[in-house]
Amino acid sequence: MRLRKKSWTDDFLEVNKEYLITWDKTAKVDFAREFKNNFPVYLEIGCGKGTFITQHALLNPTFNFIGMEKEKTVTGVALKKTLATFGKTPLFNLKYFNNFAEDLSQMFSDDSVDQIFLNFSDPWPKSRHAKKRLTYIEFLNMYSKILKENGELHFKTDNDGLFESTLENLKLTNKWEIISQTTDLYNEQTLLQNNIATEYETKFHNLGKNINKLILRNKK
Repeated sequence: MRLRKKSWTDDFLEVNKEYLITWDKTAKVDFAREFKNNFPVYLEIGCGKGTFITQHALLNPTFNFIGMEKEKTVTGVALKKTLATFGKTPLFNLKYFNNFAEDLSQMFSDDSVDQIFLNFSDPWPKSRHAKKRLTYIEFLNMYSKILKENGELHFKTDNDGLFESTLENLKLTNKWEIISQTTDLYNEQTLLQNNIATEYETKFHNLGKNINKLILRNKK
């Protein structure tokens, strides 16, 4: 997601740095130290404006959530929205991480994350950009390393080409078991029961676009 740079971002993030994860590259992120608890950790890569991860954090106070976003401005917008949504409710189980997913295995320890969300990631439709897709084989292998055994990867996209390429990449690895797969989420009542929609999801669904969803289990 690209937003025009906002002048208030740096100051806002500095004032609210208690809600940010910082990584100095000398050691991997210590979740127990960051959150001051040992709750399971759920990670959304490419969290956008934070609607999805904020709702999850509100509904699940005994889980820790990380919203990862490479754009600093988007991180600022997401955190501002989260704080406004929580209001007087203490925010202790959600932090934002302004960084690139390419470094995941350097940032996070093996077997440390319980669940990963990929929601409406950039499809990078040109074949020469295939390695940039967040479901390219190298990314899938990284997710498997940082996820605990039997941890899950939840992937949603409106882009049919990205969904198909993801399924093709899964054939190249034996690390994943497909738990659930659909090309029409809104006609799958079981999957919709606990579904939290992102801004993009609501937009595309209202336009009549099918939403693809895939749930994978990490087999290591």
